[in-house]
Amino acid sequence: MSKKKLSIIWLVIRYGIEKYLLKNFSFFTPSSAGHYKILGFHTEKNINLIFPLISKLLFNLKFKVKIISAVNFSKINNSRNKSKNLKSFFNKYGSDKSRIHNYHLIYASLFKHNNKVKNVLEIGLGTSNVNLISNMGKNGKPGASIRAFKDFFINANIFGIDIDKKILFKENRIQTFYGDQTNTKELNKIYKKIKKKFDLIIDDGLHISYANLSVIISSLCHLKEDGYLIIEDIPFRNKHIWEIISYILKNKYKNFLVKTNKCYVFVIKNQISI
Repeated sequence: MSKKKLSIIWLVIRYGIEKYLLKNFSFFTPSSAGHYKILGFHTEKNINLIFPLISKLLFNLKFKVKIISAVNFSKINNSRNKSKNLKSFFNKYGSDKSRIHNYHLIYASLFKHNNKVKNVLEIGLGTSNVNLISNMGKNGKPGASIRAFKDFFINANIFGIDIDKKILFKENRIQTFYGDQTNTKELNKIYKKIKKKFDLIIDDGLHISYANLSVIISSLCHLKEDGYLIIEDIPFRNKHIWEIISYILKNKYKNFLVKTNKCYVFVIKNQISI
């Protein structure tokens, strides 16, 4: 066991979790004098309540994020046949986007003409290394979804980014790069190397809000007009965070949450909201 872990254990055993919170979560600690037990208590409350309370403030200001089910999203865009087609490609290559999720209903509904889509990027290729975070398990199929997108968007160049160098590959119309989505400088270097605007950018990587925001900050300027940025696998419990992000983006980008069978997907379109 590392010295750092031992010091944390010692700190918690001797002083309780409150001291640990004060030491490691200074952003959330009270700017007040008082016993560390009381200060630690309010630090924990602040961590857990800050986003729900900001969300409540937005509600009081009459802002409400638009939420639509994946099924209705598909019906509105009349993409039933295209959804079946994309689902068959996801299943063919072993992607969980249709096997576990119903994301085929979303992606098949984004564009009226698939053959006009020219550039697609997915962050997170699905590593099978169980020692890495966000892995797909030892039976996972790295690159499954980008291969499916290659078949679905027949004239598109498909790009991928992943933190696992061992799963990177190059095939006809597919090129992949090493990159850490939490590092905006790394993402910007990759965008400069590719030198293209994208019809579709997908974040299927770390699945945590700060990493998602890193992708949004780095990627919005690389979308084509009417292009989409998709954030996958947002837990229902994180709705408050995405209501705030939706409010921040609403004046420049059309955005909404799609409720799928297991989570939310956040959709950003490079088009001024009406």
